[in-house]
Amino acid sequence: MKTDVKRKLQKKWDSIDKTAMAIKLSLSIFFTTVFLIVFFTCGGTLYFSSIAYPDQFAGHDFQVHMLSVGQADCMLLRFPNDQTMMIDTGSNESADDVIKYTKKFLKKEKLSQIDYLLLTHPDADHTGGATEVLLNFEVNTVFRPKMLSQRELAQNPDSGFAASETQTYNNAIDTAHDKGCTLVFSESGISMNIGGCKIEFLSPEQDSFSDTNSYSAVVMATYQTKKFLFTGDAPIAIESQLIEKYGEQLKADFLKVGHHGSATSTNEAFLDIVSPKYAAISARENGDLPDVKVTNSLRNHGATIYSTANGNFAATVANDDIIFTYAPQPKLDIAIVISVYIILILLTWGIYPSRHKK
Repeated sequence: MKTDVKRKLQKKWDSIDKTAMAIKLSLSIFFTTVFLIVFFTCGGTLYFSSIAYPDQFAGHDFQVHMLSVGQADCMLLRFPNDQTMMIDTGSNESADDVIKYTKKFLKKEKLSQIDYLLLTHPDADHTGGATEVLLNFEVNTVFRPKMLSQRELAQNPDSGFAASETQTYNNAIDTAHDKGCTLVFSESGISMNIGGCKIEFLSPEQDSFSDTNSYSAVVMATYQTKKFLFTGDAPIAIESQLIEKYGEQLKADFLKVGHHGSATSTNEAFLDIVSPKYAAISARENGDLPDVKVTNSLRNHGATIYSTANGNFAATVANDDIIFTYAPQPKLDIAIVISVYIILILLTWGIYPSRHKK
């Protein structure tokens, strides 16, 4: 009798165990499916990407990429003939991100080198990643300000040019020489046609200045009917010289705002002439820049502002306009999502514990 009762109880618990197992498996599959749907549709995979990259314009003939490098500058241009230009290289702290982004950029565009590297002026927030760029990529031509490295000055003490005290600039120029790059002094009047895109150097006019920002190469790129004006950290005094020399020729559709949106650049007279439809600012998130007076002035002049404080972004020309895209960002907190998923799985496998004992 006792044996029959035990046997019946055993069957009952076996049945309960099978039902519990089925429930556990069903709930596990359900929670896993929900987790995967949320993870992939909300960009969870972006957490594992080496760098946030806006690839919407991959393969377009002309592209301008602005890298989020804090309060520093770094831009990449792609031209219709598959040539490239990097304008400035960010700071020391952002060098690793610049290298990762550039590798992704070249891979996406099926290219292999940086044809032109433009160092607008010697400051560390513009030349900090230059040595790493030169060591990691083939670079053909380096445009540089009329400031020598200390090694160049020692080799040519009668050059008449000042030497820079900025270590990142010194390292970059010496590395460029060691790598066999062609080095060219930036100056007003240089003009190139790169695959149908016209590149014009508008400044500097002089060989020497009392401050490093005034050495900034100011460059106008014209593609189809659109003009892109890159100003480095050129101060108001240089903007005034540009107005006096070029006047209405300074009008541009896209303005890379000078000096990270500082009030030392981008004055009203300059904006009256340039009258940009779009303004791009390279600045850190929650930083002191851009100056609110500058952003208000840009908006008052009808400019739509794009900022690297919101991440890496790219621009191209399409349908007779300039269009922009930011790098996609994950729309979820992956730590919370994974934690919730693990808790649900643990709770699932903790219910209906087996009560039969052998």
